Amino acid sequence: MTMSPNATLAGAIPESKINKRSIRLVDLCLQTERERLAKSKDRATTKRNWLIHRAGVVWDVDQLARAETLATNLKKKPGQVVARLKTTYHGCLFLIERWSYLISKISSDKFDGELSPANRVKALCILGIPPDEWDDEESVISTDMISRDNKDWHLQAQKHLKSVFIRERNRVIDLSKILEALNKEIQAKAMLGEFFDSDAFLNKTEREVAHSERMIKALEKERLTASHDEAEDGLDPPEASASAEPTAAETTVQPDPLL
Repeated sequence: MTMSPNATLAGAIPESKINKRSIRLVDLCLQTERERLAKSKDRATTKRNWLIHRAGVVWDVDQLARAETLATNLKKKPGQVVARLKTTYHGCLFLIERWSYLISKISSDKFDGELSPANRVKALCILGIPPDEWDDEESVISTDMISRDNKDWHLQAQKHLKSVFIRERNRVIDLSKILEALNKEIQAKAMLGEFFDSDAFLNKTEREVAHSERMIKALEKERLTASHDEAEDGLDPPEASASAEPTAAETTVQPDPLL
């Protein structure tokens, strides 16, 4: 088994002999991390206050914009997008507006019994029908079952499509009534700074705050260890057990030269 260089070094050299960061270096790291923490907290507070302000002033505008952004993927993933839109009050408002638009188109005196290609795609999308089924002749919005030999063919087609679109719109309207109360509750919490779905910048900044706080705790612990180690290394050497000068018992008598 081959050991890593670090493992070999750690096994060969006692832990007490491995170089550690000095108190001065740890203090510099602490200062840097505390400055970073203060800046992150300032950014998070500024963003949070801005979101609180918007929750009270332009909440409906922001939530409708979110629904419209989500709806940009309707053609690619209609089923998933419609399902998500139906989970929010403003998502339901978006769908209601689209159904109302289609109803107005087929209610027009100029309607000749067929949806335009663009409006047909819109209807299929908000019905949540996947693209690979758009050519299905038995689709819920298909009028192929109505004989075109009938003089009032276009009126029958109009009646059929209108009933389908009104039915779908009413379903979403009923759902929106349930979600409206929830939307007001979420808005009230947002105005107090409790966000159910904070924006990406706020999430990132608050993660930075949490990271800096963890780093500071680790550095403070490291500083205590460094202080303890330096105190031990700086102890004065023990005093000599015996004096270099001879004691009285060891003094030798010198002969007097006058004697």
